[in-house]
Amino acid sequence: MHCGAGKRSHRNEQHTHTPLRRIRAGVLAIGAFAVVFGTLETDSYAQSVEVPFYNKTQLAAAVAVQAANQQSLLASDGVRGVGIGAKDGGLAIVVLVDDTNRQAQLPATLNNLPVSVQAVGTFFAGVCGGSNPQIGYPLPVPLGVSGGNVIMFGPCCASGTIGFKVRDNVTGTGGWISNNHVVGHGADGCPSSAPIGTTQYQPGSIDASCNPAQDIGTLARVVPISFASGANNVVDCGLVLSTNDVVSGDILNLGPQVNNVVPAFLGQVVRKNGRTSSCTEGTVTAVNLTVPVNYSETGVCATACGQAVFINQVMYSPTPPSTSMSEPGDSGSPVVDANNNAVALNFAGDDLGNGIGNPIQAVLDALNVGLSTSTSSQIVTRTFQVVTRTSQFWFTHGYASDTNCATLLKAITASGGVLDLGFVTLATENRNSDNVIDATDAFIEALGFYWRSTGRTGESDGSQGAKLKASSLCTARKKLAVELIAAIANTSFLGTFPPDATYLNGHTVTNFPGNLISQARTTAGGVDLVAIRNMTALLKKFNSSGLTNNLPNGLVECSAQSAKILRPISRDATLKDTCPGVNDTCESALPMASFPFNQSVNLTTYQNNLSAPSCAVGGPAAVWTVAPPVAAAGRQFSVKTTGSNFDTVISVRQGGCNTTNQISEVGCVDAVTGVGGEQFTFTTDGTNPYFIIIEGKSGIVGKLKISVTSF
Repeated sequence: MHCGAGKRSHRNEQHTHTPLRRIRAGVLAIGAFAVVFGTLETDSYAQSVEVPFYNKTQLAAAVAVQAANQQSLLASDGVRGVGIGAKDGGLAIVVLVDDTNRQAQLPATLNNLPVSVQAVGTFFAGVCGGSNPQIGYPLPVPLGVSGGNVIMFGPCCASGTIGFKVRDNVTGTGGWISNNHVVGHGADGCPSSAPIGTTQYQPGSIDASCNPAQDIGTLARVVPISFASGANNVVDCGLVLSTNDVVSGDILNLGPQVNNVVPAFLGQVVRKNGRTSSCTEGTVTAVNLTVPVNYSETGVCATACGQAVFINQVMYSPTPPSTSMSEPGDSGSPVVDANNNAVALNFAGDDLGNGIGNPIQAVLDALNVGLSTSTSSQIVTRTFQVVTRTSQFWFTHGYASDTNCATLLKAITASGGVLDLGFVTLATENRNSDNVIDATDAFIEALGFYWRSTGRTGESDGSQGAKLKASSLCTARKKLAVELIAAIANTSFLGTFPPDATYLNGHTVTNFPGNLISQARTTAGGVDLVAIRNMTALLKKFNSSGLTNNLPNGLVECSAQSAKILRPISRDATLKDTCPGVNDTCESALPMASFPFNQSVNLTTYQNNLSAPSCAVGGPAAVWTVAPPVAAAGRQFSVKTTGSNFDTVISVRQGGCNTTNQISEVGCVDAVTGVGGEQFTFTTDGTNPYFIIIEGKSGIVGKLKISVTSF
């Protein structure tokens, strides 16, 4: 991976901002398919796809530790930020300090999680620029270059960087995004004070002697930044409306923008192109970062904007030969991964070369826009034809030797070789024995959702144990994944975005939300079965809403492939922690998110997988879990088994449920003999997950009714 193709950008726009999944060791050979497949589309999936060394459960546990300790850490002298980092190959609480000598004042561990200390400078996101003038580019100008408004604050003007190309979810209008403090600063030099409709220019005004240059759009909206004490911010961003003939979809030195979001993870390699430091490369060193950022300027460009606290941020540090990921003027830079998938919107940096970015999905959601390089300058009320294909089409047109064929593999490659499905991100591991985790592996795993049983979770290959019967949550997630993959193919490959799909041949057919894909991912990662099933139905309707008698971009519809071809190469990418089986183990415990919670379970299909409770002889058990932030500090939960037709035992364990009772058991109750039901109340600490285990006394099984309330 490298920046550009032998040339670097002119670095002439400044905008001061002195503000696992586990990879299994075994390699699965796909046999003859790997050979044939390797000769078909080798150029289309040459880039490798990185995966984090930790899974969502591990990250959630670390976030809970951070939340429990963050306030006291930030109050410590010299601490400039707290987030999740890495140490000794595992997750850690990263504490940003002004001097490494502060390390002696900080704990070595927090809740058994190591503390990693990193020295940083003060983070700034100011609006003044420096000297180095940035040139103007012929229209349409590329992304990653100088831009901004021409409003003066005192004797000063400023420039930042043009970020990502987007489409407005409300109107379908095209545009681009940058920071609020780049496109939205006013005569006071502070964010949000420019009037809506303010013209934006390229290059930015400081690179044109504080004069207007070429018009590249008008300010449509910004997300306000709160400087109040105790307030938390997530994004610094603004939307500028423009047309395709004014701003292109190419990032200078990096190539075409890929309309796909890849969440940041520790160790991820990222690149950015910015007005001042041009094309640089770095590594994500902190996620879920809470950090104060200074927006005030001193000297001749003095402003009094103040300091704002940002949460859930991403920090990236330069890797040689790059020396900085963020310099004054790089505000608004697009931060992408090795495949140009969008990762973050840069907005701040320190004098040590570290950059801070807003997670790009948070930016898109806050502005109600979607990534799009094929945007329209007109509000979508016109008559036009949109094209979609159903999930059945995509999962029966897997790959082809004809490069003009529309295939699932090509669609996945167009998405950057990564499929974020909310509860799992493909590819999870190497599947075709080429020792590279890439789009091919994501394709093989995607096929598994369609061609493998939705009633099972995991594979019987030794590393995941015998196939487990899938829970209703797992089955629902798998069905949603099929439609979500098809919707991603329709949007990223065929270019049919939800705002377009609301109009077919001049009339409205379905009012799809503009952020449909984002909503689907969030829903898939949740535990609300009704919401998951409703979203599956909505995606299915979207996938069948367009025309099916043509294809865009010179694509053709080739012959379908049979199950005999595709089923053998498909692989189930789910694990017990991402797609739980029957909830009779710690790993497959069903999470509770809303209360009151009620469920009926037939324990006759469950196994006796856990150590016995302390108050009785148990048997086959059902397991549920509540974890932070649901299990907040001081929150009480009451569990009842009234209505069960057998003698039940309730136990609650903290932190885990497979460890010894003396270590993990919060309490156990077997007070009622017979079918009267039991009741147990417990209080959570805001840090640990809690496991609610219900079983029959002395191995008795029957129909269990559980009711959980919270107060």
